[in-house]
Amino acid sequence: MMDDVREQLKELKVEDFIWIIFIFVSIMAIVSDKYEKDWVVSKKTSSYKTYKGINIFLLGISFLVYLYFVLLSYKKYKSSLKNKKVSELFFSKINLFAASLFLIGGLLNIFIEVNSNDFDGNLFL
Repeated sequence: MMDDVREQLKELKVEDFIWIIFIFVSIMAIVSDKYEKDWVVSKKTSSYKTYKGINIFLLGISFLVYLYFVLLSYKKYKSSLKNKKVSELFFSKINLFAASLFLIGGLLNIFIEVNSNDFDGNLFL
């Protein structure tokens, strides 16, 4: 029982750190938008490279956060297999599936950002 409490507190401490990362990511996304606006208006290659670089970096950080949540969900899924509670197993499967979808979506966004070249216009407009 005490180990469960320690484990939950450890997970919450990591999640607190993830919220700090989220604040950093949000600020850097605003900076990236500034460079993207400059690119749209002036077509400066340096602004394009800067905003693309920031975006790829932020997507990489997001991917690592998603990976953490997939691993955490998998750990809870494995734990629910031992407990043999049907509802806990069901919800842990859904949680693992949802976390996996976020991870896949993050990976696809990285692929798009790395491989797209929107010198001729934005890929998403």
